[in-house]
Amino acid sequence: MSEFVCVNCEAEVELDPIHEKVICPKCSHRVLFKKRPENPSKVEAI
Repeated sequence: MSEFVCVNCEAEVELDPIHEKVICPKCSHRVLFKKRPENPSKVEAI
C-alpha cells in the first residue's frame, strides 16, 4: 500500500497501484502523485 495525493481535490489516498485502479475515490480524478516523506534522507556524495 502506498500513499498518494489527488491533484484535483488534494485528498490523501492509500491504495495498491498494482492491484487497484489509480483513481481518487472522492472526485474520480485519475492523476495522483506519490506522497513524499516529510524528512527525506540525505546521502553524502563522494
